[in-house]
Amino acid sequence: MPLSDAANVSLLLIVGGDEADRLVQLDGKILASGSTDLWRLAEPEPHHRLHVTRNFFRQSRQPELDGYKALFNMVTEPERNTRTLENMRKLLRSVPGKVVNRPDAVLRSTREQVARKLQGIPGLIVPPTARIAPGKVGVAANILANAGLQPPIILRQAGTHSGKIVGLFDTIEAIIGALDPAKDHLATQFVDFRSTDGLYRKYRVFFLGAQLILRHMLISDDWNVHAKDRTRFMADRLELVAEERALFETGEPFPAEVREILMAVNARMPLDFFGMDFGITADGKVVLFEANATMSFFPFAPDPQFEYLRLVIEPAQRAFRELLGLPPFQPGQVRFRLESG
Repeated sequence: MPLSDAANVSLLLIVGGDEADRLVQLDGKILASGSTDLWRLAEPEPHHRLHVTRNFFRQSRQPELDGYKALFNMVTEPERNTRTLENMRKLLRSVPGKVVNRPDAVLRSTREQVARKLQGIPGLIVPPTARIAPGKVGVAANILANAGLQPPIILRQAGTHSGKIVGLFDTIEAIIGALDPAKDHLATQFVDFRSTDGLYRKYRVFFLGAQLILRHMLISDDWNVHAKDRTRFMADRLELVAEERALFETGEPFPAEVREILMAVNARMPLDFFGMDFGITADGKVVLFEANATMSFFPFAPDPQFEYLRLVIEPAQRAFRELLGLPPFQPGQVRFRLESG
């Protein structure tokens, strides 16, 4: 059956999810967990949407997908949406339209897999990462040792984002004591990425096809840099605001050697689009924090002094439409509402 009788709709947004720990809204409705918000860059393009769940194939009727030129997979978190992504893989196996971020590619983008894929890129530091599965507390020390991890070590629950961690631990004993036996955990080697002024700078870029888009540079006095540091630490330090603004106004935010590292990352990743968080050490090496398609692009800071961040929108929309195979971007076409945050 067709999803809708509306004419001239070539874009299908595919949403869904196994769990609801991260919710995404579409047209004011909560639709998905573990999803990207990049679909908003396609606005105001007419679109349909299809909700795929872990029980999708129990439905008596299946949708007809042959008429769509572009099918955009919004389910991007592989560790908490495995069943849904497997259903999507079967559903999309033979569709003729362009599928952006195919489910099988997303399933190959867990933190552990990404760390393995990106090892060996010159100038890139990929901290060792190990998974501690539920029920493995008793052998956690061996798992960490076999992966080459030594304190300090960052511990987080698998599938979590937005800077949410269990903690940074200085001993193996402390890590083991913090494990929830019923939860799936990831342990990552901590790498000190302080700049020469003693501050921590976290960069976020998006790769949309072959295009590299800088989203922001956050600066903090704490290693776990997060969006809150923009108002907590940066806003009253005009020199730091000016430093970030200059990255957007120069046209090329990174030196050639850093850009070369970033493009090498893009070449190795299985995804059509994804975000990457990273730091740059005092000696110019790039430290990978994470690279995945679930990374948030929206919202934008409400403070007028950070208005320059919106310079990213038009090039990002242009690159995203090109990735989807939509008609070329027209200047001034941005019509979505920019929520503050």
